[in-house]
Amino acid sequence: MSNTDQDPGRERPRLRRGPAEMAALKREMLERARKIYRDEGVEALSMRRLAQELGISTMAIYSYFESKKALLDGLWIEVFESLTDELLDASKGQRGPRKVLEAHTRCLLDFWERHPEQFRMIYMSLTQTGTLEEIGQSQQPVYNRLLGLMRERVAACAPDGVEPDEAAIRTMCDQMSVRTMGYLMMVIGLPRYPLFDRDALRESTVQGVLRDVAEQVGRLTGGGTSASPAAASGQAAEQPALRTGSD
Repeated sequence: MSNTDQDPGRERPRLRRGPAEMAALKREMLERARKIYRDEGVEALSMRRLAQELGISTMAIYSYFESKKALLDGLWIEVFESLTDELLDASKGQRGPRKVLEAHTRCLLDFWERHPEQFRMIYMSLTQTGTLEEIGQSQQPVYNRLLGLMRERVAACAPDGVEPDEAAIRTMCDQMSVRTMGYLMMVIGLPRYPLFDRDALRESTVQGVLRDVAEQVGRLTGGGTSASPAAASGQAAEQPALRTGSD
């Protein structure tokens, strides 16, 4: 009996693949892994199962992803990269940092509402890690890029000559995350909850982000702790002193 017959995991040598074929196979692996994850949960996803689905050897999977965690990292990276690209596109043509931040927030909500299964995979999986330090090394650059974009756009709302300190930036980013993630957890995580007016709630979330930033900026400039009536109503005009965008 040949070695191939004795060990099904050791399949016949494959033909060499060119770069385009390797990239296409990796995309197919990620697509199939995402489908298994979405339809059956993370427990059903394994290197052996993925190999069976694709009709290739398990070792072929390991040549692209060294572990199941690396495979999951690949799924998350792909999502984060797509989100970041859309957020960058959303800012094009926007005049002033407040308009950039508003476009950013609307795009963020829109992206996850269009991809609820990806939101659940990343933010609602029991296997996801809890801190940035625990995120896989391959994930960290793209995740840091996404966080950095939010920090940049929030900080850009400070007037010329005012440099927000780290505490102010983190507070504004945390407030933004609480509002946006709270909305998304409700509409995606609790789809059966009978929201009275989802569109109005969404708009309130966007305007709440802008109010929070306006309040923090007011503290930086000695302008008090509350946003102006115009900002609170979502009708605030761009202030001439604000820097012009953060693309």
